[in-house]
Amino acid sequence: MKNKKILSLGGIAVMLATILIAGISCKKTFNDPPLIGAPDIVANTTLKDLKARYTGGNPVAITDDIVVEGIVSCDDKSGNFYQQIAIQDASGGILLRLAGSNHYNNYPVGRQVFVKCKGLYLGQYNGTLQLGGGVDSAYISSGGVTLIAVNLQDKHVVKGALNQPLVPQVVTVSQLSTNIQDKYVNTLIRLVDFEFASSELGKNYADDDQSGNRYIQGCSAPSTNRLTLRTSNYANFAKIPVPQGNGEIIGVYSFFGSTKQFTIRDTTDVKFYNSRCGTGPTTLMNISDLRALFTGSLTYAPNSRRITGVVISDKNTNNLNARNIYLQQGNGLSGIAVRFDANHSFNLGDSIDINISGQELSEFNALLQLNNVPLGYASLKATGKTIAPRVATMSAINTNFETWESTLVKILNINSLTGGTAGNWSGSVTMNDGTGSLIAFTSSAATFASSPYPGTALSFTGYLTPFGATKQIAFRSLTDVEAGSGPPPGGSGLPLTTSPYTQNFNGIASGMPQGIYAKIGATASSLGTGDMPQYGSGLGTPTAWNQTSAGLKNFASATGLTSASDATAQNASADRALGIRQTSSTGYDPGSAYVFQLDNTTGKSNFQMSFMLQSLDASIGRTTAWTVEYGVGDTPASFTAVASSPASLSTGPTFGSTNVTVNFGAALNNISQKVWIRIVTLSGTTGSGSRASTALDDLSLSWN
Repeated sequence: MKNKKILSLGGIAVMLATILIAGISCKKTFNDPPLIGAPDIVANTTLKDLKARYTGGNPVAITDDIVVEGIVSCDDKSGNFYQQIAIQDASGGILLRLAGSNHYNNYPVGRQVFVKCKGLYLGQYNGTLQLGGGVDSAYISSGGVTLIAVNLQDKHVVKGALNQPLVPQVVTVSQLSTNIQDKYVNTLIRLVDFEFASSELGKNYADDDQSGNRYIQGCSAPSTNRLTLRTSNYANFAKIPVPQGNGEIIGVYSFFGSTKQFTIRDTTDVKFYNSRCGTGPTTLMNISDLRALFTGSLTYAPNSRRITGVVISDKNTNNLNARNIYLQQGNGLSGIAVRFDANHSFNLGDSIDINISGQELSEFNALLQLNNVPLGYASLKATGKTIAPRVATMSAINTNFETWESTLVKILNINSLTGGTAGNWSGSVTMNDGTGSLIAFTSSAATFASSPYPGTALSFTGYLTPFGATKQIAFRSLTDVEAGSGPPPGGSGLPLTTSPYTQNFNGIASGMPQGIYAKIGATASSLGTGDMPQYGSGLGTPTAWNQTSAGLKNFASATGLTSASDATAQNASADRALGIRQTSSTGYDPGSAYVFQLDNTTGKSNFQMSFMLQSLDASIGRTTAWTVEYGVGDTPASFTAVASSPASLSTGPTFGSTNVTVNFGAALNNISQKVWIRIVTLSGTTGSGSRASTALDDLSLSWN
């Protein structure tokens, strides 16, 4: 009979306990339960205060019982961080250098950790602060520290609660610095309205060079509001293409020397789901308003804005950089230089829109420009458009240079050209028209650089572009230059070189000012049958207000005198006025008119006029009604009345002076032929007795 081994109750209990313990131990090996509650340790300083112990040079040994607390902001789960984790508290962040791998099992993102710093070393890697286990002798002078050994990690790094809140701070690139104590370094931050630079599209996060450096940038000021996104070649998302949209991105900030860097944990940190910069809805902005934003230092265009205009430069003749254009909004309107981030294909006369949202507005050698605009922000709207150049003297150009910068101007009657290179356009050619001088600059690469310039020019057209303190003009091709052997005669109209044109008539003893006439026989369909004759020996002889002969008179202005002022006082007055004495002679009542000729209004807009209408002879009994009108053409057959303030204009029978203003609105804008403005009597006088002695003084005509 075989012997049977019988277990006692005690033995059974021991065996069951052993099995139970073994089962529990086995389970713990594969499923370590989360730590519940805080460990028996507290922090006694902040990360900011800890980091302040290092100011540069050799690593600093921590010899006192320093304990810091932080939340893990990045780990090595995706492979984008290796042998390190970052922790942060409310005061800043720091890297822990840890030997080994798979640290996310013990120190995942969101875990609270306490670091016993005594025995560790505080140092840096090219500016980024780190805690390590020892001194890296090869890099001791630059602050190099070694990894914390695996067997020492539990001694120094105490695990706390999991899933602690970690809210990334929203910052701008300008808030981030390369200061070794920067509070944002090694902390989790969030950038808003960002995207990958256009040059990065189509690439992966990293290539086979062990790391990937990709630029990310904001819609606002992309040339400066950008960071280097750094991705390890070992990251599990390294070969994933970068997203093409716009949105927000979360990551850990650091820097390497002077380079600001940004590192994501994995692709869930990148939420570029929106349309890229420059592709959303925009509001049209006037170029003049855009220019007004620049007050002397770099600034940026507001978001959701665009400008429109016509290209007034010509890329095909190579007289400017292939990335640059000059854009003018319209005839007589503002312009601006635009520099794209790549060579463009826009031609002279193309009408284009440019999304300027957040784009840099800066000066280059005194030239105001939109700088580094992504080429994709510009779109072609039409071709074959023209901008009429502003006709002006060099004196007027020099006076208004900054306002007219980057717009087309046309200069007439240039009497000399000198300089350049061996008589050719290449370089700086000085032009003079008798009122002043201006430099015509031509690049040596221009197709016409080796062409000779003429000794004089009937006209020269180009766009104004400063270079430092030098006021310059550049032209597109030789068709912009109308050569001549000498200056042609000037126009016969008012010399509208600088706004406003003013005339006080104090010099009329020498004759009628250019472009101003006095007509008789004016009707609704006729400018007049002839010029009003001057009384007596001409305007050189002053005339008393009560002189009753019909004609054009050199009167004393009412300003400073009274109705009782006698002929002696009137003749002695230096303040003169252009007078008309009406009589019953044919063409005077009705039909008298003050007439102002404008050769054209090309490039000009928003005309306004003011003058003093004076009634000088208090002894007369009739009243004359006056109307302001304009007509167009060499001999206009019709005229348009324009409202004045006051609405009703008259002279006689009392002494007085009325200040009159007239706003033409858009009626006279950019007209390429003659324009006539007249102050006319189209209806007969009323009342009885003598007719008025009327005078015109202090005329002003302004425009944009």
